[in-house]
Amino acid sequence: PNSTAQLMGVKKDFVVIGVNRVSTERTDSAGVQLMVSRAVKAAKNEENGGKMEIRFRDPSIFQDRLRTLSDGESITTTVAPSGDTTQRTKKGIAKEEVTSQADQKITVSQLKAPILCTQGAETGDLIEISYVGTVVETGAVFDGSTIKINGEAVPGRGGDITIFFVLNKQPFNQFPPGWNVGMESMCIGERRRILVPPVLAYGSKGVPRRGIPPDATLQYDVTLISINGLAVPK
Repeated sequence: PNSTAQLMGVKKDFVVIGVNRVSTERTDSAGVQLMVSRAVKAAKNEENGGKMEIRFRDPSIFQDRLRTLSDGESITTTVAPSGDTTQRTKKGIAKEEVTSQADQKITVSQLKAPILCTQGAETGDLIEISYVGTVVETGAVFDGSTIKINGEAVPGRGGDITIFFVLNKQPFNQFPPGWNVGMESMCIGERRRILVPPVLAYGSKGVPRRGIPPDATLQYDVTLISINGLAVPK
């Protein structure tokens, strides 16, 4: 309470993305603290004109826009910056081959608006969806709730044409993390297209056995069928 951050409107969920025009997005929390500490010290020593600049990202802006998404509208946010992604030792020596990535952005579009919606899906809700997954770079369909492999239903689905999962609560790697981002606040009867970058999909390795190449961007066309067992819009 009454801290400088609070007085300047900085909220606890804000993410620090830069200190004195140096990106912090590939730095852990300890590194960011060190950068801020050095910037404060420099300002006290009258360096940079005695000023310090800290840039923040407010995650709630994207979440709020998802709640008000309209028919045909698309919104995009950056989830990871471009740059070196090489795994290195503490001395900076590359453990494996040198790698890098472009900006990782997720885009959510509304393909069909719900008939009625006063309450969208939230964290912890059991949601039922139908979907089709396509590799953007190749146009190949690699997955879907009604997809068959060699004429046979996908093992473990029992021939169901929809699937269930708990929003933001599924075990890691069970579904692409991009689903949690793209289906937030989704309503019963709504249809969305989610363009998922590699960092929120299957990364630099891909899933070759399913036709997903390394560093693939995935497109999911998703229809929300029910929330917590209720299929009636509200």
